[in-house]
Amino acid sequence: MAEPRDHVLMTLAIKPKGKLVDLEHIREKVSRDAGREFSGEEVGRLLGELVGEGLVEEREGGYALTDRGREYFERRWREVRGELNQEYLKVYRAKRYYPVVAPTLLEFCRDRWVSVFRLFTGRAWLQRKLGNRYITIRSLPELQRWLDLHGIDFIPYIHPAGSDRPDWFVLDLDAGKEVAERDVRRVVSTTFRVMEEFGLEPRLKFSGSRGFQLWTSLRLRSLPEAYRPLELQGGRRERNFFSFFSDLIRFLEARVSEKLPGLTTSEVAHKERRKGKVLFDPSVMKPMGDVRAPYSMHHRTGLVSVPLSERELEGFRPEQAEPERVAERYLERGNEFELRVVEGEEFVREALEWFRDHPGGRKE
Repeated sequence: MAEPRDHVLMTLAIKPKGKLVDLEHIREKVSRDAGREFSGEEVGRLLGELVGEGLVEEREGGYALTDRGREYFERRWREVRGELNQEYLKVYRAKRYYPVVAPTLLEFCRDRWVSVFRLFTGRAWLQRKLGNRYITIRSLPELQRWLDLHGIDFIPYIHPAGSDRPDWFVLDLDAGKEVAERDVRRVVSTTFRVMEEFGLEPRLKFSGSRGFQLWTSLRLRSLPEAYRPLELQGGRRERNFFSFFSDLIRFLEARVSEKLPGLTTSEVAHKERRKGKVLFDPSVMKPMGDVRAPYSMHHRTGLVSVPLSERELEGFRPEQAEPERVAERYLERGNEFELRVVEGEEFVREALEWFRDHPGGRKE
């Protein structure tokens, strides 16, 4: 069972190394996390004990964890993890995890705007701008700055900053609440193989929650002259790259549906109608559309959006996406989500034929 001293250590562990914290701040946090009011005298005694054990140092009226204290807490939190402040624990784990995968994470953030989920007790705040400018993250110091601000979930846009077209083709597969796990994986595996057959060289990753995503880097020199946006219930749509990419997702869903009838949909509206289906979500492919970066932590679950091979899909379990396990995997294997640029000529050609024959999209 977690003791008051564990909450003291948790409060200090999420602070930058060497940062001094005053007693009143610690008292407030321990009272909140332990579920009862502590006096300054009680907290002072706790801190005195921790100083005596060499886990905490006192300087200039403030307190900070020692190196020994950090080593101790890294072991201790696993024993009492369910009784600690869960938001603080995610922030703590993020600060230890991200420096390991930073070189690859930065590749997916560089040259594009990034949204950041910042996590505080009882709430997560999605921040898109810093002042009046969209957030950019180009270096480890910039990433560390967001970690110090409790940023744990990094969500770049699907197109470079200021671009009029996406350079990532992102297939977000979102399972309805009544879809069996085995059926979700059947859909993912079948979609992966269909994309491979089209030469799209897909990369697969766990979403960090319940779903999966398939990405490729589909870059077209120009918008096909024959392309006309599908006629959807929302009304007339602009003819641009974003509409084209979202319609490509609808085409891909139609191809998968031929192999797995009744299991998939690309209809975003009417959530209750698709509770027994896997959604191929075309809404991601839009200007300022954003998507969780590979190797980013999910702010709700604390799990990592870890890359997987298609062979690993069947046996994958969410606990394999714990940050510490992903960090070990990354140190062994490096970046497993390298996107190769593809042109997808056959994919585009067959999609254009399908658009011509299904101008209103596939009917459910």
